Amino acid sequence: MVLDVAIIGGGVAGLTAAIALRRHPGVRVQVYEQQSPAFREIGALIGLSPNGLRTLEKLGVKGALTDETGWRSPNGVPMCFRHHRTNEVLSQDLNHHVPDRRHHFARMHRASLQKALLNELPADILHVGKRCAGVGVDENGATVTFEDGTSVRADLVIGADGIKSKVRAAFKPIHELSWSGDAIFRTTFPYALVADLPVAQDSTHYQSPKAWFFGTRIGSDGFGVTCSYHVDTHDPTAKFKDVVWNAPADVEDIRPIFRNFYAPIPEIIDRIPPGTLRRYANVAGAALDRWTFENRVILIGDAAHTHGGAFAAGASLAIDDAYTLYLALQAVFPEAGTADGSQTASVADIARSLDLFESTRRPHAAKVLEKVHADRAATALRDEKDHARATAGTSRTEEEIDAEFVARFKGRGDPVWLNEHDAEAAFRETLRKKAAEWAGAVSNGSS
Repeated sequence: MVLDVAIIGGGVAGLTAAIALRRHPGVRVQVYEQQSPAFREIGALIGLSPNGLRTLEKLGVKGALTDETGWRSPNGVPMCFRHHRTNEVLSQDLNHHVPDRRHHFARMHRASLQKALLNELPADILHVGKRCAGVGVDENGATVTFEDGTSVRADLVIGADGIKSKVRAAFKPIHELSWSGDAIFRTTFPYALVADLPVAQDSTHYQSPKAWFFGTRIGSDGFGVTCSYHVDTHDPTAKFKDVVWNAPADVEDIRPIFRNFYAPIPEIIDRIPPGTLRRYANVAGAALDRWTFENRVILIGDAAHTHGGAFAAGASLAIDDAYTLYLALQAVFPEAGTADGSQTASVADIARSLDLFESTRRPHAAKVLEKVHADRAATALRDEKDHARATAGTSRTEEEIDAEFVARFKGRGDPVWLNEHDAEAAFRETLRKKAAEWAGAVSNGSS
């Protein structure tokens, strides 16, 4: 059996999928990335939770597990949430079953993760300057066309091309992305620029009712800042109501918001190198009713579940998507005796593999999206109530708002279901159920 696979998108999802699928001797993989002249990752700070790090270890991507690449809290606590002024602990995420320190939540530069992934792939399967223009399917396979006028044929196309996926748009042209109302700012720079400040060495998220600030070491010698504040959409003069990605920003855009935050946050902001700050809009999409199209196309990563970066889970979700897809193909197309290329994979078996994959991963992603949209709806409701009070001249005091915020945040819940999710165990359970269904179908057909 031979299966030709075209992966559209060379980010975390696409590169991990290539690494995983190349483990199967019957699968031939090519990766197509729109960036040119070389692979480069837009972004800054990225987090990898235990599930993503464990999966990368299974795939042999050891470069992503080193201390040089990723920073882990010395106290072993994945994240501590503190009050922006008092420094009071509001909530903590905890490790529950993570005995190996290398699997503790790690913060790194996105480019460092991409480098670790690229180191595991041969250069001749990586194609840059290939911006997808469309995807079509016929009875013999799928065709991907690119804006440069070229095209490729494949038995299976994997859409790993992000929140504005062109692969997804070919089959589901309407997939509205909604803005959270938050303006997000990011930057990275050498840790030496803030090393003399009392910077928290343990991952600490400073939260206020309308804004948050997260500064962390990334790897052994870098520092990353991600901060955000909620835009007053009722104020016609308010800035940053536009939806952007990686737009230039100025330190003065954030300094007034965080000037009263706990020390040394204002000083960290003063040390941000000019020209390094970028602005993003936090957007998310509704859960898709399917990720598979015409048994030849599958979506993974942000193309499949546009969750807006909540929980810092995007990279780990994508990594587990990629590995689960490999497990699904491996289950339907056993590896033994598949390398001679004498027989192409049947569309029925491809469909069975994709059903296994989607039945495992889509319910998990749907749970994430349900939480994201519920939180957004609750925020929008609070905003409308506050606006109505202000209009009526009965606004709450800062003390009342802060007390409600503290109570709400202390009850935020434990994300262990996400951070320590075992994708392989979930797949094995899906396979067990599907195997019973398949056996029953065969039995009913023979009778």
